[in-house]
Amino acid sequence: MRTIWRAVVALLLLALVADAANSGLVNTNVIRTVDLKTLPSVKEQIGVVVQNDHHSKVFKTYTVQIAQNKAPYLADVSVRERKSGVELVVTKLNGTDNDGLLSYRATLARPLQPGEKISLNVDCVFLAMVEPRPRAVVPTDDQTWLWTDSALVPSAYPTRKQKTVVRTSGDIRAHAPTGDSTRDNAKSVTFGPFTADAPSEPLEVRFRDNSEQLEALVHRREYFVSHWANDLNVQEYYELRNRAPAIAGGFDKVKQTMAKFTRARDNYVKTLLVKVPADARQLYVVDEIGNVSTSAVTRRQRVDNEVFRVMQLRPRFPLAGQWNYTWWHGYSVPLTGYLRATKGRYALRVPFIGALVGSASQNDEIPLSALATPNTAVRAYQLRVTLPEGATNVHAHVPVAVDDVSQHHTAYYFDSTGRTVVVIEQANVAPSTINAQLLVTYDYSALALWQKPLVVALALFAVFALASAVGRMQLGLAAAPKPRRSQGRSKESSS
Repeated sequence: MRTIWRAVVALLLLALVADAANSGLVNTNVIRTVDLKTLPSVKEQIGVVVQNDHHSKVFKTYTVQIAQNKAPYLADVSVRERKSGVELVVTKLNGTDNDGLLSYRATLARPLQPGEKISLNVDCVFLAMVEPRPRAVVPTDDQTWLWTDSALVPSAYPTRKQKTVVRTSGDIRAHAPTGDSTRDNAKSVTFGPFTADAPSEPLEVRFRDNSEQLEALVHRREYFVSHWANDLNVQEYYELRNRAPAIAGGFDKVKQTMAKFTRARDNYVKTLLVKVPADARQLYVVDEIGNVSTSAVTRRQRVDNEVFRVMQLRPRFPLAGQWNYTWWHGYSVPLTGYLRATKGRYALRVPFIGALVGSASQNDEIPLSALATPNTAVRAYQLRVTLPEGATNVHAHVPVAVDDVSQHHTAYYFDSTGRTVVVIEQANVAPSTINAQLLVTYDYSALALWQKPLVVALALFAVFALASAVGRMQLGLAAAPKPRRSQGRSKESSS
């Protein structure tokens, strides 16, 4: 009897397992490719073949999960179909699951029927995810970096087979574990394949990369719109850090100077390049001490039908590994190139963020080709657009997903009702947003244009009227009137 019951229980368990296996989506094959060639940005592409194993259910979405320890570095998540190239709509789900994983839901282009398969590419961008190892080196030595991650890609669905490929721009010095890996060449290593029952273990890759890596701890960009002056003022604030290894033994100015004659480059960042419009005027660079007079601006350049100039910022000191530098720069451009008006409705289109390129080259002139590969990871970004006083019905059309969009009011000189300020905040800005454009629309009547001159004129009139009234007032004690002599006494005195 007991044998029969055991057989029945075993059959029930098998049925449950079979039903669980056929209950939904399954990742039949996952290939994760980690690109470490464009540091400080780490690009991951997860190619996954998804199969609907349910006997009758149709799926319209696919859930992507990100490990919680990688969430602070995440800048962008996108999903597209591999065959058609159609990019899917991705929505971030609030909170985390029981395992502490962040979830993103991608809406499929068409529902996945039972028994069907679909190939998806999940592209993720992480900023400043690798760390220098060792943490301190001689500035003329090579920079070695450490990349770490889990061997298994987190997923909301069962995964039958997967592997990870890591590619670098420099030689790979070491990797672990070595048992389940294959060294493709000096700059590529493959971990796996791993089956569904494989234990999750950490992966490590140490590699050489002497490229400059900068990290903007804080980057703030501000636009000030002035209709009266036909002026758009741009100001940018940076708190920058060099992510290179720290200096072993401390900074030595003599060795740093001698390196100019012995090597073409070292780990010191000496020049910062910023692209500005060709018609920019009134350029300035200021740090915590004062004007940075060592900066310069190139002539007009034309690359791919784009006309611009390059501002070459030279800090007061070479930026060594793990050193910080704070400054702000700005310029003005004609407003007509960025503003359009239609029946009192204005549309302001401006760049969402500007690129910053750091160079450790010993040369005084930096080639324009360096601008094609921005090497600054923006960790905390704030964009502020200050509209003229009297602007109403303000709407901001942000080209990318951001953390927060808000509107505030502030007052400047001679303001009466205050100005509207659009504030956009984002952590970990992806490099792909550099060419994005922000659109701000608002209403601005002719009366609002004359609001400030009228207020100033009324204020001056009130001041002069008050001064005139005060001048006519007698604020002191009145003098006593002199006594008048009688006419009779005056005649007697005359006789």
